[in-house]
Amino acid sequence: MFLPHMNHLTLEQTFFSQVLPKTVKLFDDMMYELTSQARGLSSQNLEIQTTLRNILQTMVQLLGALTGCVQHVCATQESIILENIQSLPSSVLHIIKSTFVHCKNSESVYSGCLHLVSDLLQALFKEAYSLQKQLMELLDMVCMDPLVDENDDILNMVIGE
Repeated sequence: MFLPHMNHLTLEQTFFSQVLPKTVKLFDDMMYELTSQARGLSSQNLEIQTTLRNILQTMVQLLGALTGCVQHVCATQESIILENIQSLPSSVLHIIKSTFVHCKNSESVYSGCLHLVSDLLQALFKEAYSLQKQLMELLDMVCMDPLVDENDDILNMVIGE
């Protein structure tokens, strides 16, 4: 993955804030498509099976790309001010949660045909877990901007303003 070496604020303004909301929407759309199509999954219906497997594979790759983004920010060895990367943690957290909920509900979503996609669901879970670990590392490196009231900033981050 290529992310240019630029400071976190520039990366946030030129890339993360532009791309990550679209990434979250794409992921949510794929998740909706998965749950909608899963009802028709059977070993005889190869078209739906192929569609679901392709969506799951794309989701695994998307999680891998997000892991790369988080690793890139962690690897810069600069202090990380939360305001300078604000769209990254919230987007990543949304995707991790959505993935874990889907994996948790997979037995009911895929009914008796779970075995047809279980390998990719396992890969999706592992990638989400890896992304979660990387996010935790990032959050350990985050500091608050000393010019901003920490309580207001945390409150705004939590309520999504």
